[in-house]
Parts: sequence; C-alpha cells; structure tokens
Amino acid sequence: MMRLITSVLLFFAVTGCSAWHAQPDLATTTGIRLERGRPSQLLDRTGWVLGTPNKLALWDRRADNHNVSSETEIQLIEYLEENELDSVLVRVNQYDPLGEWRRLAANKQLGAGWRYTIGTLNMLKYTLLPGRLLGGDWYNPYTDTINLYSDIPAIALSEGAYAKDVREREHPGTYSAVQEVPVVGMWHETIAKRDVEEYVKSHGTQEQREETYRILYPDYGGSWGGQVASFLPYGNVFGRLAGAAVGHAANGIRSIALQKKRRSNTGASSQSEAASKTRVNKKRWRFQ
Repeated sequence: MMRLITSVLLFFAVTGCSAWHAQPDLATTTGIRLERGRPSQLLDRTGWVLGTPNKLALWDRRADNHNVSSETEIQLIEYLEENELDSVLVRVNQYDPLGEWRRLAANKQLGAGWRYTIGTLNMLKYTLLPGRLLGGDWYNPYTDTINLYSDIPAIALSEGAYAKDVREREHPGTYSAVQEVPVVGMWHETIAKRDVEEYVKSHGTQEQREETYRILYPDYGGSWGGQVASFLPYGNVFGRLAGAAVGHAANGIRSIALQKKRRSNTGASSQSEAASKTRVNKKRWRFQ
C-alpha cells in the first residue's frame, strides 16, 4: 500500500512540478510570480472528471477544468499588483510539495508557531491530496501561495482577496488559524467576496460584473452549505451543492429585481422626455 502511495506521489511530482512563468512580460513588470504545471492529459482529464461536483455547484464547465486561460491569470496578477501583494506566489495547475515546504519555512509574515502546527497540517493535506488531481482553488496563508485549477476570474480574484485580507491583519497567523474552524471560516469568505464585488464594480464592464455575480452567489452559498454540513458524512459535497442552489436562486432574484429597476427607470425617463416635448410644443403654440 505504501509503495502504491509513494509511486502515485512520485508520478505527480514528475508530471506536476515542472513549471514555467506564464505571461513573463506582465509578471516582470509587476513583480508577481506565476508558475504553471506541465500539461498532462491523463492527470488533467481525470481531474476534470473529479471536479464534476464543483462544476455542478457553480453550473460552469470551467470549474476545476485544470486549464486556466491567460485572461484569468492576467486579471489575478493585476489585482495582486494593485494591492501590492508581490510576495504571493500563484501556482496554476501545479503540484510542487518540495517548493511549498520551502515556502512554509521562509514565510516570516506568520509566526513559526502557527506555520509549524496548522501550517504543517495544511502542507500534509496539499502533499497527500494533490489539487493537481482533485482540484479545489485555495489560498494557503502559511506558504503565501494561491493554487488555481479553475478558469474562472471571479474565483481567482476571491483567492487573491483572501491573501489581501490576511496581509492586512495585525495578527495574520492567529487570524488564519481561526479561519480553519468550520462556519467561522465564512468570516474571510464574506470579506473576500465583498472585496471582489467592489473591485469588479470599479474595474470591470457590466458583462464582467454580471459574470462575477453569477459565480460568487452560488460559490458563497456553497461555502455556507459545505461548512454547515461538514460534520456529516459526505456533508461537505452535498452541503455545497444545496448551498450553491440557494445562491443561484438568490442571484436570479437579484437579476430580476435589477431588470425591473432598469425598465422602471427607462419608463420614467421616456415619460420625462415626453412631458418635456409637450411643454416645448405648448410654448411654441402660445407665441405663434
């Protein structure tokens, strides 16, 4: 059994660790490091299938598709650069346990006590349950690394927002440890989602804003469902699906309300223009 596990991990190491810097021009000018794992049809296709629950939750084929586009990379890099998060490393579909263990030791932003306890547990999870195969976008505050497997800008920005949240804390190690507790972890989820919404409002187009809402609502609802049901067998998966369904419904209600408001504003504007034309015509008639 141990030989099988060792062989599998070595396979991941060979196929997932080799990296190259995507978007070198942008990375050079911003100082943000981004590394991408070597493509592997076997791993990536298997990972795509194993990511089906997340695809269903977000109702988006790009979730855990292990094929992140340059557009998603660029949006995340620009966000990190604007918020001066140049120490963050972005790993795109990459498995590099040795590199992550080194970053754990080198990350002086968090106290050694937190890094070598909770941080070590996170690293064991990263090593034994490779996201390169199982997916699951996440930010590891103990290594200051964002791990991306989904080609969805809103998800990538959410992980960047968590990195920003941790950076702004007076006691980042304590804060990060507290976020490991089920339900309490929704603290940083709420802050990150709000930050992304505000960022896209000020930087994105109307289409990008709607896309962000379409993703963040079910993702946020799914996080609530997964954490609340995490105490039950398979509760995380089924809880996330149920919570995501509530999120989709909430976004639908928001979208309908917005459309009604726009129609109302358009109707009021048309009535105002018609009234203005009537007043002008009456004036002209009086002085004929």
